[in-house]
Amino acid sequence: MFRKFFALLVCSAASIAVAQQPPKQPVQAMQPQAQPSRPLADVAVKTPDAKGINFKKYRGKELVIVLFSTQCEDCVTTVGYLSQLQKDDGPRGLQVIGVGVNKNAPYELGPWMQRYRPGFPMGFLDQDSMLKLVALPKDTVPYVPIVMFVDSGGTVRAQYTGDSPLFKDKSQGPALRAIAEGLLKFQAQHASAKAASKSETSKPESK
Repeated sequence: MFRKFFALLVCSAASIAVAQQPPKQPVQAMQPQAQPSRPLADVAVKTPDAKGINFKKYRGKELVIVLFSTQCEDCVTTVGYLSQLQKDDGPRGLQVIGVGVNKNAPYELGPWMQRYRPGFPMGFLDQDSMLKLVALPKDTVPYVPIVMFVDSGGTVRAQYTGDSPLFKDKSQGPALRAIAEGLLKFQAQHASAKAASKSETSKPESK
């Protein structure tokens, strides 16, 4: 029931971006979207300070993971929207994490972060680990940015690659925010229903 409810919220939010003008440059090929509702892959995200990022550390929070290239101008726009989202919804249990996935990310990410100052943790992955994270075949070259929405239990609920209408024009910010809000509301209702069910079963039987 809750899975269907959240799916409806995602579809409604994503529809914000669909009725937009065509992109200035034609999309060469539509890359397949990975199927949602799958466990988040356990990959080791490296960081410029060598501390690394462990997704399991954030279990219990709603995650928004953005995979990007340090050489992608459109990615800067997406990171900007997500930085604001982190600032607004971080106190409600949302956590954004950035992952550089281009070949030079290990060398360029540090200066890139100093320049754009994202409001959330960032690291980088190699090609194989990136494809494992987004659940795409090894011969796939997906468009960036890629944004993944992960619930507090570690399940990927939605994923969009850079050729999605979601990222076109000014609709991107409201669409990303709407999907994140849907995830937070979904989790809140799920937690409330679970608590109510637990309270009901713990009531002593009347004689």
